[in-house]
Amino acid sequence: MSVVGDTIYCTGTQDKRGVLYALNLGGKIKWQGIYGSEWTKDRPMSRTTPTIDGGFAYVYSGNGWAACFNVQTGAKVWTVDTLSRFRGRNIQWGIAESPLVLKDVFICHPGGPDAAVVALDKRSGKPVWTSKDLSDKSAYCSPLAIHMGSEQQIVTQTENHIVGLDAKTGSVLWKIRQRNRWAVHPNTPLFFDGLIYISSGYRYGSQLLKLSADGAEASQVWRERQLDNHHEGVLFINGCIYGSGSGSRLLCLDPKDGKVLYRVAEVRKAAIVYAGDRLYAYDEKGGGVFLVNVSPKGYKIAGKFTVTKGSGPHWAHPVVANGVLYIRHGEVLMAYDVKEK
Repeated sequence: MSVVGDTIYCTGTQDKRGVLYALNLGGKIKWQGIYGSEWTKDRPMSRTTPTIDGGFAYVYSGNGWAACFNVQTGAKVWTVDTLSRFRGRNIQWGIAESPLVLKDVFICHPGGPDAAVVALDKRSGKPVWTSKDLSDKSAYCSPLAIHMGSEQQIVTQTENHIVGLDAKTGSVLWKIRQRNRWAVHPNTPLFFDGLIYISSGYRYGSQLLKLSADGAEASQVWRERQLDNHHEGVLFINGCIYGSGSGSRLLCLDPKDGKVLYRVAEVRKAAIVYAGDRLYAYDEKGGGVFLVNVSPKGYKIAGKFTVTKGSGPHWAHPVVANGVLYIRHGEVLMAYDVKEK
């Protein structure tokens, strides 16, 4: 979910259609709107976190429907079937990404010929550019915008590559081959100190890339296989990289060489978020939620509870906003007071 001001935005499904919900901070629905066809095959559920920008909410469905809503009224402003518009090809578990709204454009991955990534005008939904010379399918990844020097670029993962695209034109600045067994690369890259860190599951592991000063080239610094994060996300906190390995515990890596500094023994495969100098980890193996104090030297478990409401996989990422921890489990949304007493 996304929390902006006094409103919580999240998505769900009704009768095979994706629905955007706006709720007040007490959990009451303000309005709801259908944004398009949603994924109904293996693991049928919504797959997008709403992006809120300038009074509008943007979503992207598992079947490639892009949509924009007015956040005050819930009125639908536009929708685009990007798979049809750009001859895109869906993927094994349905497109699963959250749109990047950058200045005047909405950026997503329909995976079409010369259109692996596209930019739509955020006010009208009309095409602005497509990624020429890049025709990979989507890889479940939400894109990242970065600055190198005076230029802005989009860094993302596709079916076979990690790529940097010119944010104005969509042209490919650089790309590095990246593949795993299922072409699953869901984690948004991390960017810090001119470096890009990426992690993928299925024993692919992670790697650190270094960008040239002008951002036009990328080269590998190191690669390791222990932090092969599936889809729980990775974080850069106080000089260290944190994330779960597919068959491992929550790990802390040294970005200098990719060495594992330590493992958080109590936390297994967990989606993580950092707020108020604390790491929150939502473990998919049983629904445990952990509050963890972390530093380069070690960790301490500061609290734990177990999510018992809801059904299905414990896959939604936790959110902390204004001293409240939000947990989504299937059909249930829960809010916990985590303000410091």
